[in-house]
Amino acid sequence: RGLGDVYKRQVEHRDHDDKKVRKAVRKALHTLRSKGVEIPEVAQSWSTGSAIKDMRGDLEPTAHVDTRSTPGALRFLLSLPNDTEGARLFSGALTPDDRVAEFNAYQQTDGQRTRLLRDWARETESRAVSVEWIKGRVRWAREQTIASGYPVPRALDQALSLLGETPSERPSSTFLADALSTDANVADDAADATMIAMGIPNWPPMISLDSMLEKAAEIHGDKPQPEKEEDRLALLAQSVQGDDEARKGLSGTLANALDDMAVHAWLEGENDQAQAAYGWAHALRSSDAPEGLSFAPRLLGYQVASLLRAMGGPEAVARAQAQAAAAGQA
Repeated sequence: RGLGDVYKRQVEHRDHDDKKVRKAVRKALHTLRSKGVEIPEVAQSWSTGSAIKDMRGDLEPTAHVDTRSTPGALRFLLSLPNDTEGARLFSGALTPDDRVAEFNAYQQTDGQRTRLLRDWARETESRAVSVEWIKGRVRWAREQTIASGYPVPRALDQALSLLGETPSERPSSTFLADALSTDANVADDAADATMIAMGIPNWPPMISLDSMLEKAAEIHGDKPQPEKEEDRLALLAQSVQGDDEARKGLSGTLANALDDMAVHAWLEGENDQAQAAYGWAHALRSSDAPEGLSFAPRLLGYQVASLLRAMGGPEAVARAQAQAAAAGQA
C-alpha cells in the first residue's frame, strides 16, 4: 500500500470522535502540507439525520371515517405519505352491501397533511382507525362491485398498488375488540332513543322488504292501520318471522352498517353509541333467527319508513303492491 493510502487514512481521521486523535491528525497533516507534500482530498459525507423527518411531521399512514354525512354509507379518508415529500390522499364511500360508491385520489403537501392530522387529533385524541382495515375494505368492496356487474372508478384501479392485496374475506373491525364488548348494553325501552341518536331513521332503504310487507298485508287485512307504536312493532315482529330475505338483510347489510357506525362513534368518543351499534351488529350476525331479537322489529320499522318516503308514502306503496298482485294473476 502506498503513501497515498496512509495519507488518506489520516485525512479520514481528521474528524475522529476522539478529540486527541483529531488534534494529532490535523497537526500531522499541517506539517506535511508545509513541506510540500500533496495530501489527497477525501469526500466528506454528511447526513440530515432526523431533520427532514422532523420537518415533514408524522409519516405514519393514517385513516379517518364518517357514517353521519352520508347516512347508511361509510365515508373514508386515507393519507399515505410519499417517500420524499407529500402524501397521497384517498377519499371515498362504501355501502353496507360492499359496493364502491365513490373513490377519489389527491396529492397532499406535508403542510396540508400536518394540518389535517392536527384536526383529526383534536377530535379523536389517541383513537385511530386501522389503516389496514380501510385498505382491506376498499379492496374487498372493489371485488364485490365488479362481481355484481358494476364498474369501479378509474382512480381506484390506479391506486391498487398502494392498497395491498385483496383479503380472502370481508375485513372485520377487530381493532374495536379491546375497547368495546359484544353486549349492546341497551334496555329494550331505550332502543328507540338510541337509534334516533345514532341517526338510524335517516338510513335509506338498504334491504329487501317485499315478502315481509306482503305478509303484513295478509295478517292485517282490511283493518285500520295500527296507531300505537307497540301495535305496529308487534305486526312487524309477526310479519318477519321466518322471512329469509329479512333475515339475510339483518345479519348482513344492516349489521354491516351498524358495525361501521360503531367505528365512527368510537372514533368520536361517543362510547355509548359505539357500544350499542357494536353489540347490535354482533347479535344480528351471531343469531340463527336475528328477526326474533327484541330490537330487530324497530330496526326494520325504520327501514319500512325509509321505503315509504322513497316511494312517495303509504298510498304509493299500496298502489305498487296492487299492481304487482294484478300482474301476478295475469
